[in-house]
Order: sequence, then C-alpha cells, then structure tokens
Amino acid sequence: MVVGVDGSAASRTALEWAARAAADRALPLTVLHALSMPVVAAPFGHAVRMTPTPETADHAARLLESAVAHVSRSRPGLEVRTEVSSLGPAHSLLAAARRAAMVVVGSRGLGGVASAFPGSVSVRVSAHAPCPVAVIPEPRTEAGGEQEGDRRERGRVVVGLDGSADSEAALRFALDEASRTGAELVAVHAWLMSAPIDASALTDPSYVAEHRFAADRADTYVRTMVETARSADTADVPVRVAVVEDHPAHALLSEGAQADLIVVGSRGRGGFAGLLLGSVSQTVLHHAPAPVVVTRPRPQEEGH
Repeated sequence: MVVGVDGSAASRTALEWAARAAADRALPLTVLHALSMPVVAAPFGHAVRMTPTPETADHAARLLESAVAHVSRSRPGLEVRTEVSSLGPAHSLLAAARRAAMVVVGSRGLGGVASAFPGSVSVRVSAHAPCPVAVIPEPRTEAGGEQEGDRRERGRVVVGLDGSADSEAALRFALDEASRTGAELVAVHAWLMSAPIDASALTDPSYVAEHRFAADRADTYVRTMVETARSADTADVPVRVAVVEDHPAHALLSEGAQADLIVVGSRGRGGFAGLLLGSVSQTVLHHAPAPVVVTRPRPQEEGH
C-alpha cells in the first residue's frame, strides 16, 4: 500500500485512510513524498529537473517523520516505510504503483483548487496506474461536527456498473471491500431512453411498455452481473440494486452522497479507446464527497 503525502489537509486524511486500509489488509504501508523540483530548459532543447537543495531534503525528512509518528500512534504494529522521490508527484506515484496493491492520494494537494481539475495528480495517477487508486477527499462534517454516516449501523459501498470489463473489475473490488468491512453494496446502473419528439407519446401504451421492458432488462442484467461476480468469500454480502434513468455520473453521485466508498472503473462502455480515464470516472472523482477507488481490469480482460 502506497500513500502520497505533501503536507496538505487532504494528504493527511489520505494518510489516515491508507493506514486503516493497510492494517485491515495486513499490508505494509509506504509513505511517499515527491519533491516538486522545477524543470528548467537546457541547451539543445532538453529539459533538466533541478537538484534538490539541502533545505528541500530536510523538509521532506521532517514531513515523513511526522507522518510515520502519526501512523504509529493511530495504528501501532503497522509496518511503515518511507520513500522520497525527485520525479515529481504523479511520476513518483506511478512508479510506486507498479509494485503496490493500491495507491492512495488526497483529492487536493497543496496546489489547492487547481488540483481538483483534469491534469491533477489524482486524475493522472488514476488514469495510468496498473493497480487500484483511492482518491480521498477532505472529511465531511455536518453542522454539529459529526461525520456523515456515523449513525448508520452498516457501512455502504457504491459501485457503478455498465457491463464493461472495467466495471466488472470495479464490482469484484467493491464486493471484496463490502465483505471485508461488513458493508452493504449498492450496485448502480444508469440508463437513458430516447424521448419521443411528441411529448404526448410519453403516455402511449407502446412507449410505456417499451420503457418498462428496458428498465426490467437492465435490472435483470445488473443482478446477473452481481451474482456472477460473487465468490465464496462474498456470497453473504447484502446487495441493493439501483437501476435508474439518469446520467451515470449523476446517478453515482446521488447514491454515493451517503456512501463510505464509491468504486468506479477507469473507463466504461461509453469511453473512447484512447481515453485512459472516462468522463464518468473523472466527474465522480471531482465531485464525490466520499473516497473513490478507481480500478482497472486484469491485463487479460483489457479491451474485452
């Protein structure tokens, strides 16, 4: 398990989430800090990253020391390692992802608002990492200071399904996570049916019947997906199927408003082959109030 830290509030929340996830899975935790060294132009059109200064290295050491101390207090017994990289945040995390079970990042780093939009570290890592990537927002609190979801007896994991290999991988991850935490799984499938040009046709019996048939077929399809993905370890996970006529991102955000975790595939059926992170996944990453895990299929399933 690898978590990126940069001293921001979001990265501190990501550190706590990663420590809990690593402890639950009996995995060591690597706390990684990437030195944000500027790249300068060099002769003949080359670009060179500047060498870290002693002050930069000292700041990194103190930041990691503080992170390790925090984890040791909250998760005594958890094996914690540290790593400093000069490759830059996204490249450092992607290099670490090649040997990690999961990479964890905060939704916003020290870059502030700008880092919540496409091109940010979280989006780039989610798009390119070969392992699941968890993007952790800053904590949600209600007016009284209580964390949302604290009053529920059972946790909630929400997963988006569209029948693609990416969503099948997301479903398997979500089932495992729900089984591990004792949570309910909410399987969300969104669909849209073309509306007739003449609004009066909305009440036409043939249109109503076609609409009902499409909704029933989608519901059956999702339930079949869930049962096919279950294993002996996830056979008892309670599942609620939510088939809604809506845009996929809006449906996921609506169901995920009170979720403990939202799981999405990196790309769905609507994505272009060259688009490494689909529009639905990006929208959910940018707006979800809960942690989001972006998964991708096993190599033999890609393009399936």
